[in-house]
Amino acid sequence: MQLSPKKKVLLFVAIVFPLTWLIDLVNWLLGGTDNLIMFTVLMVVAMFVPAVVAAIIMQWVTKEKLRDAGVKWGKKRYILKAYLLMLAIALVTYGLTLVVGWGRIDSDASTLKEFLDTLGVTADIPSSVLLGVVGFTALFTGVIVNTTYAFGEEFGWRGFLLPNLLHLGKLKACLISGVIWGVWHTPLILMGHLYEGYPVLGVLMITIMCVFLGIIFGWLRIASGSLIPAIVAHAALNAQMLAYFPSFLVTDVDPVLGGGTGIIGLGVMGVVALWLVVTRRVR
Repeated sequence: MQLSPKKKVLLFVAIVFPLTWLIDLVNWLLGGTDNLIMFTVLMVVAMFVPAVVAAIIMQWVTKEKLRDAGVKWGKKRYILKAYLLMLAIALVTYGLTLVVGWGRIDSDASTLKEFLDTLGVTADIPSSVLLGVVGFTALFTGVIVNTTYAFGEEFGWRGFLLPNLLHLGKLKACLISGVIWGVWHTPLILMGHLYEGYPVLGVLMITIMCVFLGIIFGWLRIASGSLIPAIVAHAALNAQMLAYFPSFLVTDVDPVLGGGTGIIGLGVMGVVALWLVVTRRVR
């Protein structure tokens, strides 16, 4: 079936949002963030909705090849660029958070030890070893593991949605896809994910974050001709900026001020996004 890019976008959004938000509703009914294990499981399930919907539309409705969504190597150098760029953003973000005094290094690994206690792990492991393991996980293992989850979102957002908006121009396509991506997170944010204690402000901030990241990830997708760099960037974001760094390495961070979710993180990402626009990499 032949569908215009506009109709494909509308069909995609009309299916992805209700399905995802239905899963989020179940998540809320089961306790939300108070039931952390189930919350995480259902959140991961929801992350695959964009990919599943995009694949179904491409295979059964428009009869497109999955390679058209960028499932190919493309310009491989952008994979390393994606990883290093997101690592640099994370390091600058948390470095600035520490400098301005909006967070502190958890030098005795107390947060990590408390987390391990909840899992029943009470081994007497030196703090330096624990922090080393967390650091390695954030830099490498966590990124590798998160590529699976990141694929679930990126195949939908940058593999299907973004290309079908490109007739509007690269910048507009990145901005619109970023807003859609951000609003998609609304139920999770209202449940306290990432912005605990700031549900309404959190929805606004996650949308701004997704607009900035939409430009960055969009540039990686378009410039490389592949979805893989965007997947790697998304995986690095989840592993470093939003998980291991704020959870175990830098603590006492207000989510709307410091760290990857706060104004510092948004500022750093905003500068990178603005640079991509000003240098005409995304125009």
